[in-house]
Amino acid sequence: MTAAQNLMKEINAALGAGTVVMANDESLKVGRLPTGVLPIDVLLDGGIPTGRFTELFGAYSTLKSYIALSCIAQTQAAGGVCAIVDTEHAYDPAWAESIGVNTADLIYQSPETGEEAIDVSEVLIRNGVDLIVWDSVAATLPQAEGNKRMSKESVQPARLAALMSLGMRKLTAANDKTAILFINQTRLAVGVVFGDPETVPGGKALPFYASYRVALRKAGKEKEKVDVTGPDGRKAQVNQVTGHKIRATLEKSKLSAPSRDVLFTFDLETGAVDEASYIMGAGVEHGIVRHEGRSWWLEGESNKIVGTEKFLGWLRANPEKLAKARAELLVLVGGQELASKTDE
Repeated sequence: MTAAQNLMKEINAALGAGTVVMANDESLKVGRLPTGVLPIDVLLDGGIPTGRFTELFGAYSTLKSYIALSCIAQTQAAGGVCAIVDTEHAYDPAWAESIGVNTADLIYQSPETGEEAIDVSEVLIRNGVDLIVWDSVAATLPQAEGNKRMSKESVQPARLAALMSLGMRKLTAANDKTAILFINQTRLAVGVVFGDPETVPGGKALPFYASYRVALRKAGKEKEKVDVTGPDGRKAQVNQVTGHKIRATLEKSKLSAPSRDVLFTFDLETGAVDEASYIMGAGVEHGIVRHEGRSWWLEGESNKIVGTEKFLGWLRANPEKLAKARAELLVLVGGQELASKTDE
């Protein structure tokens, strides 16, 4: 027994078993909850970490709430208990169910104040809930602001920052296993001439406490020409948006290398991420997909397909091949255990 182990034994004998443990203790290993959105799971090495804070932030229509609801659906499918703190008062059960959420088994809170949201979140954490989604930080109303009128009354500035600073300390002290996913919006800092003016509400506490911070940004649109009939009865062609391209950037990570990007497309027709096109790119990077000249094929397959679009079409027409490539990609980023739980 080493000197450190002897000292641990003495401390636990004096102060109680489990007061201190060795740093390789099994209880310290970080678990993952898959989001079900393949590019995000790859970026986060398997999914949202348990016992930690994760922040997703970005402009509107960058899939923040979609990713959060998909993570709830995946966690429920694996037998987990989930809750959503809806400070935006914008939750839609029908949309959640379309993503796969079991709304009959989802704890829901629509708090009037941020203090109420933090108190309920603390109770949920202490009772061992697996996942809490907070949507969103920007819409959280501090009680000091809620008690004021807009007319002829002033509010001390930085109330939300103060609330989040206190809330992070309380939730951190209570948390052992709960994954907490905060959604946040972006703002432009007034008066910033040089440098990046983008900022997020809620002050600096959440960015410091978060183990992961993921920025979601729009990166373009996919369009196709469609025939329409105008009000005068004449035929015309217009560009119709069929997909949104999203760039997810890992701005901060306490669990892996930060400053990494993934680029993917959200297909508006299917209402889901285009995994086939993402796997084509990520598969080449990770050695799952082979590409020489104009020929494409999956690693271990003898069937070579000439042409990018033909290979993409082949992947979509063979869901079992696509699922196999997806599973192999998750294994490479450390998500194999989570993927198997989800499959069960």
